[in-house]
Amino acid sequence: MSPQLVHGCVAPEPPTQLENPVLELTATLQTTLDIHALIDTFARELRRHVDVDGLVYENAALGIRVDFEDDALHRASYDVVVGREQLGELRVMRGQPFAARELERIENFLCALVYPLRNALTYRLAVERAFRDPLTGALNRGALDEALQREAEVARRQGTPLALLMIDIDHFKAINDTHGHRYGDDVLRAVAHTLNDTIRRSDALYRYGGEEFVVVASHTQPVGAQQLAERLRCNVGAIATVAGRPLRVTVSVGVAGLEPGESPESLFQRADRALYRAKANGRNRVESDEVAAAAAAC
Repeated sequence: MSPQLVHGCVAPEPPTQLENPVLELTATLQTTLDIHALIDTFARELRRHVDVDGLVYENAALGIRVDFEDDALHRASYDVVVGREQLGELRVMRGQPFAARELERIENFLCALVYPLRNALTYRLAVERAFRDPLTGALNRGALDEALQREAEVARRQGTPLALLMIDIDHFKAINDTHGHRYGDDVLRAVAHTLNDTIRRSDALYRYGGEEFVVVASHTQPVGAQQLAERLRCNVGAIATVAGRPLRVTVSVGVAGLEPGESPESLFQRADRALYRAKANGRNRVESDEVAAAAAAC
């Protein structure tokens, strides 16, 4: 059997054309600005009316992915649009082909999602601007505290892995003392840019303070997190010049994965302990709270 692949573009319909369940869902969705809660509510309501095995919402431009995924042979994908504003893509999946009436119902329910989703995305952008470190462009410590709580809750609810990487620029004080604090700022920007270019779109980079950064890696097992940490270490180590001046920069990285029933605070503490082991064992290396590992060759 060939897979059914349906692609479409969904924009809002006039309220009079929508079914009562869709109108009720519209009102419900308008009560939250949390994108994960929004998609969760939408998915649960849609499943009451259409047999759906999996659902994924993704906004690649903003690095957002929310999934309740059970990968299946048949899928329908929709670009969610208001005017010329692209709000992302939503995919629904199941083992059997969708009937025309079911696809029509999915599209009607998507119309209920459009404006609440746009409101949630607008709110997220406003919050991100408030939570952005002006020097490096990374998210700041306040954003980290909120995101770590949220991501840990999502990981527990969905049974998906979550990893935390603590990153420290080696001998940063010596850089400031030798070259001055303004040049130190150039180094912070260069390292943040390299880290951000290396992580996946679904990951998030935070400046924790001073020369320390944190990566929250959702859907990532400890082994994958350690591999990501090594890529980060190697890519920072490949920086040859900063602001036109030759400079060798290295980082130490501590890695920990969320354990069943563990609090976000405990996860952070274990990653921090792993970072301090990396620094104590010679710097320019990755240490995992699960398995201590020597630095790999870049």
